Amino acid sequence: MKQYSEKVAGFLQAMTVAEKIKLLSTKQSAVERLGIGAYQVGGEAAHGVVDREGKKTTSFPVPLGLSQTWNPRLLEKVGTAIGTEARIKYLQSGKASWLTLWAPTIDMERDPRWGRNEEAYGEDPQLVRELATAIVSGMQGKEPGYLLMAAAPKHFFGNNNEAGRENTSNFIPLRAQEEYYLQPFQAVFQQGKAQSMMTAYNGVNGIPGMQLPELKEKVKGQWQMDGFIVSDGGALTLNVEEYHYYDTFAEALADSLKKGVDCFVDDKALVEQAATEALQQGLITEADIDEAIGNCLTVRERLGHFGQCPYDQVDQSLLNSAAHQELCEKVTAEGMVLLKNDGVLPFTGKEKIAVIGPLADNTPRDWYGGFGNGRSTIKDGLEKKFASRLVGVCDSHDQVAIFLNNQPLVVQNERLQVGENHQQPAIFVKEIWQDNTFVLKELASGRYLAYDEEAGYFKLHQTEVYDWFIKELWQETPEGMQNWQGDFLGVDEKGVVTVTGEVGDFTLKVIKNGLQAAEELAAKSQWSIVVLGNHPMINGKETQDRQNLNLPEFQQTLLKKVLAKNPQTILVLLGSYPFDLRWAQEHVPGIFFVTHGSQALGKVFGDVLVDQKQPTGHLTQTWFTSADCLPAMNDYDLIKHPRTYHYYRDEVLYPFGFGLSYHSLRLDHFLYLGESGEDLRFSVGLINDSDECGKETIQVYLKERQTHLLLPRKLVAFKKVKVLQNSQKIIELTVAKKALTYFDVRSQKHQPISGELEFFVGFNSEDQQFTTLVPPLVEACIPTREVAESLELFSFDSYQLAEIIACNHQRVLSLAPGGKVSYLANHFSYSSYCMECHAETAGKIIINGEVTELIAGENQVMIKLAADADLVIASEILLAISRFTKA
Repeated sequence: MKQYSEKVAGFLQAMTVAEKIKLLSTKQSAVERLGIGAYQVGGEAAHGVVDREGKKTTSFPVPLGLSQTWNPRLLEKVGTAIGTEARIKYLQSGKASWLTLWAPTIDMERDPRWGRNEEAYGEDPQLVRELATAIVSGMQGKEPGYLLMAAAPKHFFGNNNEAGRENTSNFIPLRAQEEYYLQPFQAVFQQGKAQSMMTAYNGVNGIPGMQLPELKEKVKGQWQMDGFIVSDGGALTLNVEEYHYYDTFAEALADSLKKGVDCFVDDKALVEQAATEALQQGLITEADIDEAIGNCLTVRERLGHFGQCPYDQVDQSLLNSAAHQELCEKVTAEGMVLLKNDGVLPFTGKEKIAVIGPLADNTPRDWYGGFGNGRSTIKDGLEKKFASRLVGVCDSHDQVAIFLNNQPLVVQNERLQVGENHQQPAIFVKEIWQDNTFVLKELASGRYLAYDEEAGYFKLHQTEVYDWFIKELWQETPEGMQNWQGDFLGVDEKGVVTVTGEVGDFTLKVIKNGLQAAEELAAKSQWSIVVLGNHPMINGKETQDRQNLNLPEFQQTLLKKVLAKNPQTILVLLGSYPFDLRWAQEHVPGIFFVTHGSQALGKVFGDVLVDQKQPTGHLTQTWFTSADCLPAMNDYDLIKHPRTYHYYRDEVLYPFGFGLSYHSLRLDHFLYLGESGEDLRFSVGLINDSDECGKETIQVYLKERQTHLLLPRKLVAFKKVKVLQNSQKIIELTVAKKALTYFDVRSQKHQPISGELEFFVGFNSEDQQFTTLVPPLVEACIPTREVAESLELFSFDSYQLAEIIACNHQRVLSLAPGGKVSYLANHFSYSSYCMECHAETAGKIIINGEVTELIAGENQVMIKLAADADLVIASEILLAISRFTKA
């Protein structure tokens, strides 16, 4: 049995089984006789502590924006601020919750169409490793034996698509898994010592996230994570009702518990009933429960739940404080990316400007964002900088009146309905955030119309679009108008707009033309600042991937019309993900990319525009020319389906690591200095020829010459460096030897790369300013796959039309008709092996060129092999291989 502290061991010995079961959900019951208080596990802290009741906490940029700083030391400070505010909320709650928040999200962003793109830290494992480890370290604090809070990295693992996430599995070959998807998780546990983790909804290689064998084998085994693991929200329910992996909650919980999940984010009564039944049916033992709650209680002890904790002496005035505002401003500036500058930036502050666009005076919240200390819009920031030289602001939205069957619609008793013929129609602001859909905000009240299913009509809702289900959406189709669920709209006998069998004839009459107003304002200004982007609750979000990388057609039209009226136009893209900006890149003289979430957004942008702060951010994702460049969302193999800079070699809009600055620094040299223990040392010279202090991010990449290896181009070191005006700085960078490895599927270990190594340095992944060669660190060798008692089926060197699935809760290798897998450079200890497989129909398989006829159903195939031989298995039928063992 696992060893626990004296206190936790005492709890486990003293508690009854019933008391233990009441600690398995996130709503953990009190055991007052033992001094265990009730505690609520969970909450969000993606870019600041989230208080769903609306109380103020510091809101930093969304994680994508944090990642664009390329500054681990700064992100550690952000983590400390989040941990501090979490501790304060915990104390203010009577120590009832807030210290076990679910952050950071460290899923690899291998596809920019992912709906939750804003939540994570980019597409490169080395960068995400360092940034995530830094923020986790800050969140948890440095006090030996105690935790400021417990960070919970998520979602383990292979979670990068929203469509089908509750009931589908992603096929991830072994090499991609080990070299890419697992790398950040390994780092946050081995280096960052993260104390919790959340599993994913999706399956990996046939098995749902909450039942993955890797939870115990890797996270708690190889990586020695000594905290507790939680399932994703409602995953136990989904496991049975959506995934259909198990028939009962008792079976699903039992398997999860044995695989390593310690706490279930689901209905408390359901969890406790499932655990009770699992225990009664012999699916789990009391020892299994002890291990799970022992892990939770251990973390709670480190948080100070059962005694004194030095972090409880925190200065509570730090909550949403000026100090955290200052930190927010710094990280916001360092994450702003200058994408284009035709010599027109920065401004002097004396220009006459107009601010135009749907996000000019709007900072919509994302689902994992809290209520910051005020919302500083781009308009707010520029108004303070330019004062009367700001000639106007235009949101570019149409103002419309709605007619249904030629009758005006009014808002009466907060309900949308047909008015009398003499009544004036209500006026609405029509906001278009994605093609063919819009939301309507009543001009008089500033509140949005939302469809209420229970009442059966549209009513005035909130002053912002923010909810899990966005019921404010209207969908325009050739067949008629639809509500957010796709139900056609009409009018009932009382004149109320509702879902009806007869589709109504809707007409939106434009009262004020938003595009025309934008053109008129642009013509009056010396410079037009056009602020475009996405609404984080509407186009691209949790549960909804994007179908393309386009800006909405309305926004593209707006930009073109403004530029036609005023060629002196700057585009500010306020977004959650990369966009297709080909037209803007060609025609607009200056472009910024900034992310949502920061409470200091407008203030900082105002400073940046006039050079009081510098935009020093660099992209952490490749920006493609269009979604046509990308494979299907559910293709997770980076080798066969390139989509990150590591393998993708076609032209892109902006490469990974790209970012301009006002005061361009230049590299002077790149020299290899030699080995130092487990590191390689390099010297880089950075020169600032300008009259102002500048910052730049030096990026070192390994350019692998052995093309059969994964990640032939990868980031191995980076550093953000400040250089004083008219000066030079010599920077020493180290590259860990362990970063110069690849995962060899034959030995199933990370192996050092042999041969001469080529490194280059630059300011992005395609900027090869200087190259240096390093002599071989190890002798060249071709690893051999040693096959004794059995062949590891999933360690194939190559495949086609094959994937790993689950059959009876065990992984098997599945070959579609025409499928093939190859195992190369094998050494077999025995001459005869038996392959157990299931054939969907009778048909042929071919093993090393020899044809074997299979019957439908279960088969055992005897195979004769030379001691040193390749193994190639091909199938003409649907085949599932479960075992390959000595005969």
